[in-house]
Amino acid sequence: MRGQPGWMIGAMLLASMVGGAASNLFLTARLGAQGGDVLTASQLNIVDSEGRLRAVLAGSDERGMTSLAFYGPDGTARGVIGVDPDGTPVLLFNNPAGVGRLSASVRDDDPVISVGNDAARSVLIGSFGGTPVVGLSDRGRTRLQMDLGQEGTPRLSLFNSAAQLGVSLTVGNDEAPLVSLFDPFGVQRLAMGVVQGSTVLNLGDGSRPRLVLGVAEDGRASVAFYDAAGTLERDVSAEPEPQR
Repeated sequence: MRGQPGWMIGAMLLASMVGGAASNLFLTARLGAQGGDVLTASQLNIVDSEGRLRAVLAGSDERGMTSLAFYGPDGTARGVIGVDPDGTPVLLFNNPAGVGRLSASVRDDDPVISVGNDAARSVLIGSFGGTPVVGLSDRGRTRLQMDLGQEGTPRLSLFNSAAQLGVSLTVGNDEAPLVSLFDPFGVQRLAMGVVQGSTVLNLGDGSRPRLVLGVAEDGRASVAFYDAAGTLERDVSAEPEPQR
């Protein structure tokens, strides 16, 4: 519980910088000779009635992509559909200034969609290694992440400005909720939850528990003190009041 997997955060940031993800927008097919009506060219420019460039179909554009790019009447790039040199499908949409605001791609078996300004605030929706993830980022740093574990266990994680885990909320396979708090360095300091019907509050020094408060399923309350070596020093328990 000392932190979230670093690969997942790194993957989210990388996906945002690369510029996105897509769905099955393309079908791979072999192109063969089609007779005399076939036109072979490395680039096709499409203009409107006034001669302004509105779209470009390129075998290899300035990014190295095979792409179809669309332009506004002022010549600003507004959208791109294409395939990276490694075969990754890409979809990009820009604002009127030509700055990316939505991107999508499928890299290997991982689909990713990025919405917003990657340089400011953005939302990332994707799946990494079969784990669905939703992340909120501020200037390229993940601040909130929601994901589902391999067995469907939900988790909500909050991160500080240094990308260290601050708060974690999970519900385990045993249906028991657990909340964990971490210091600025991502070290767990507090954990509280319901364990086998008992309410437990665990306070630690960053490496081991030092004070544990609990209320058992039968109502018995307890306070346990531990030394720096993790050895129980004192256990104070109170018997539950008899039911009337």
